[in-house]
Amino acid sequence: MFDHYKEARNLAGQLRKEAMSDFADKIISAMESGSTGTEIFMALRWEIGKLLEVKACSLPKHIRDKATILYDELDNALK
Repeated sequence: MFDHYKEARNLAGQLRKEAMSDFADKIISAMESGSTGTEIFMALRWEIGKLLEVKACSLPKHIRDKATILYDELDNALK
């Protein structure tokens, strides 16, 4: 079973290692400030979508792949 929260924390950790703490902080904030699971998933999908939109070309492949998978899993869960 896919653990959205674990994967989001892992992605945030990898972003910090790549000196992208601003995006990592937004991902963590989305998890901490949401009231419901749906609200958290929507916020995570938004933040990861922005990351992919703004930084897709400059992200290392393993992080881009992880972000894309997480985005797709969040999107499927929200349908």
